Amino acid sequence: MLNFEQVKLLEEKVAKAIGYLERLKEERGAILGREAELHGRLEAYQKQEAEMKAKMESYNGRIGELEGVVTRFKEDHGKMEESVLTALDRLSRFEQDIESAMNERPLGDTNKAKGSGKASGGTPELDGDAYLDGDAADEDEDPLTEMEGQDDDDEDDASQEKGGELDIF
Repeated sequence: MLNFEQVKLLEEKVAKAIGYLERLKEERGAILGREAELHGRLEAYQKQEAEMKAKMESYNGRIGELEGVVTRFKEDHGKMEESVLTALDRLSRFEQDIESAMNERPLGDTNKAKGSGKASGGTPELDGDAYLDGDAADEDEDPLTEMEGQDDDDEDDASQEKGGELDIF
């Protein structure tokens, strides 16, 4: 038979078990609340990750476009540089031919007629079209007549100051 003390001990143990269960219920509720909070944060991070991936893809596409632009710019820059160097070379040759023609020709012969293809001094007439491809040269004008009246010493000093190169800028 059961005595009173045994019932009391059983009652204490049941009360203790109930206390453990209530505490476990509270902890479970806190854990579930924390889980819901973490789940919400996870969803927010996943959404943010998707947005970042979309932005990254957009940025990578834009980077590809800009790389194409840079490549075309470099190609165009190379072509322009080559054209400028070719034009400078033509202008240097033209300038040298003019200077040599002016040094070979007497000063009074610069206004002679152009019809025979040679000036009266026996020097061949300079053809500006060979240097300018006909774009800027006027066929009716002698390229040497434009230079008449200019001081030759000033031209020589200017070309010597610039290392013999024509300053087109």
